[in-house]
Amino acid sequence: METQKQYDDEMIIGLFNNFIEEGGEPKVTSFKKHLDQIINVKIKPLCGRSAKTGLVDDWRSEVKARFSGRGAKWVKVAIDDIIPTLEGFDDTGDYMGWIQAAGFAWIRFAGPRVANGSNCAAFEVRTGGSTIDHPKQLHYIPAQLLGDKIEALNSTPHAMRLEVATTPVVEEPEVEEEVFELSGYELNPDDDGGSAWAEDGDEDMMGDIEELMDDEDNLDF
Repeated sequence: METQKQYDDEMIIGLFNNFIEEGGEPKVTSFKKHLDQIINVKIKPLCGRSAKTGLVDDWRSEVKARFSGRGAKWVKVAIDDIIPTLEGFDDTGDYMGWIQAAGFAWIRFAGPRVANGSNCAAFEVRTGGSTIDHPKQLHYIPAQLLGDKIEALNSTPHAMRLEVATTPVVEEPEVEEEVFELSGYELNPDDDGGSAWAEDGDEDMMGDIEELMDDEDNLDF
């Protein structure tokens, strides 16, 4: 500690000696004015908003660079990681079916964002289909966790045919044909090629009448 204090004292003394050598008056007020000028010209640009903006631009550039290039924007994430985000969206049934069938979820890089006070990468969750923009449906991953949370998809969900129908096909039950039994009736062809109904009992009666007529023809009067 003593060494550090001695070093700081020597720095201040050195600045004062430089001030005197350059023609400054050996007065505290004059030296303080000289220090204020140095602070305004040399130190102020390194502090405050300008420096902060430069740092922000750096992390944003790094995030953008990570997903630049053809096919780099689509990534895989674990289904468990995406579920909390999906709960805030409507009409996610199809997407849920797709990702459950695939065993993972897919999201598309949208840009660097600050979410909940953290520097994040924002991703679109295209629940209505990968070819349709969903700019308001975003999933955020902190920039420092990207290496652990995502994996490159290396293509598009559409090209990989990940978005296919997952609704099971319901087979309709077979309908048994009803067989109607005609009790006491049968279908007989008529002379015109049509059909006529004859009752069994009437057939028997006609047969009896014909026998009686034969008997009458054989009678001698």
